[in-house]
Parts: sequence; structure tokens; C-alpha cells
Amino acid sequence: MDAVSAAAGSLKERREGAPVALSLLIGYKTTMTTEAKDSQVDTKVRKAVEEVLRDRLADYGYTGVNVAPGQDRDGDPVLLVDVRYKALDKPIASKATFGLVTAIRQQLARIGETRFPHIRHHFDEQQKIAS
Repeated sequence: MDAVSAAAGSLKERREGAPVALSLLIGYKTTMTTEAKDSQVDTKVRKAVEEVLRDRLADYGYTGVNVAPGQDRDGDPVLLVDVRYKALDKPIASKATFGLVTAIRQQLARIGETRFPHIRHHFDEQQKIAS
């Protein structure tokens, strides 16, 4: 029985109205902690990603990034890029992140890195996003 079937089965057994937490990992396979993952990516790869993010996101509350090796759902190697932001008073325009994957891929290609970057943005819960 796979994880999704097991979770669905356990939901049926819960009483109505009881709180339920269901977490599914979709598209990524990784078993390392964040601290360990970041140290396993070559420094020049991490610095290349950081350079693009600082240049593009400094005005949008960018505070840092974790870059980790991972696999996509097909088992291909990828880079998991977790971008952190501080809360800003002004709403952040969604266009701030438009084209970011392309910019990072171009920078990575310059240093011979071929893994595709999967970017996850971690904004403050109170941050407003402009349309």
C-alpha cells in the first residue's frame, strides 16, 4: 500500500469533525535535513544561485537561500532551492519571480551545472502579494 492510500484509509477511520493533518510529498525525493543538504552542494553552485537571487530579489525582502541536491519524480537529479524572505510593508508583485528559473539556469550553465533548479519561495505569513 502506498503512502497516499494509507493516508486516505486512516482518514476514513477518523471521527467526523476531528482535525486532520495530511502532508504529501509531491515530486521530490529527499531524506536529508536542511542543514546537511545545503552543505552537500558545491560551493560554486550555491554562490551562483545566491548571486542571481541577490541581484533579482534584494528589493523584495530576500534574506537567504538553501540549495540542496534532490531528485524529481522521475529520479533525475535536481537542485532544491528554498528562498527565504522577510516581511515587507509593501505588497510584493508576483512579477518579481518571473523568469527566475531561466536566470538561475543560465548562471548555472556558465559553471557547468546541469541540474534543474526547483525553486520554493518562503514568504513571511503576513506578507501581502500584489496581483
